[in-house]
Amino acid sequence: MSVVVDFVGYEVLIDYINKHRLYSLAGDFIEIGAFVGGGTQKLARLAGTFGKKVYVIDIFDPKADDTATIDGTKMRDIYQAFLEGRSQYVEYCNNTRGFDNIVTLKQDSKTVKLPLAQRFSFGFIDGNHHPGYVMNDFLLIWNHLVSNGVAALHDYGTDLPEVTKTIDRLLEEKRDEIAGTFVIPDKHIILVTKKP
Repeated sequence: MSVVVDFVGYEVLIDYINKHRLYSLAGDFIEIGAFVGGGTQKLARLAGTFGKKVYVIDIFDPKADDTATIDGTKMRDIYQAFLEGRSQYVEYCNNTRGFDNIVTLKQDSKTVKLPLAQRFSFGFIDGNHHPGYVMNDFLLIWNHLVSNGVAALHDYGTDLPEVTKTIDRLLEEKRDEIAGTFVIPDKHIILVTKKP
């Protein structure tokens, strides 16, 4: 039996998308790091209402992220403890079954090459927490994000300080392309809007 879980609380993302009418912009949604698809199905339900797809990029290897929190706990240990030996990919497939608007790219996000014409109105990043991946994943979405589109990143201001430092560095580097940011502190999410 699959366990449907959403560690992030995607409702705040759904509320933000609705409040800012991001669904009215051109482009699909994208999620980097789906874990077992609990949040993916919520995004897909909303996206489907507006004829949009959700592209999902995940390597589906719970051992891949060896990033450690301040106290030394590795992300891979957290994932494996939750899964209790179950396959992350099988759990994801079971949880996202029935959605024909999900496009799953089962690969390392650093190897993904999206078509040049692909556009996104909303993207969410909660993949590998290593700074190199945070940077790669942000740029992968940002370079395909439409004007007024939003890239959201998880684990901002948490016990993964390198994630926050990397995001802050990206915000500084891209400041001329950013219309604004919005932080949801209790969910550790920062949303970044692209200039028109």
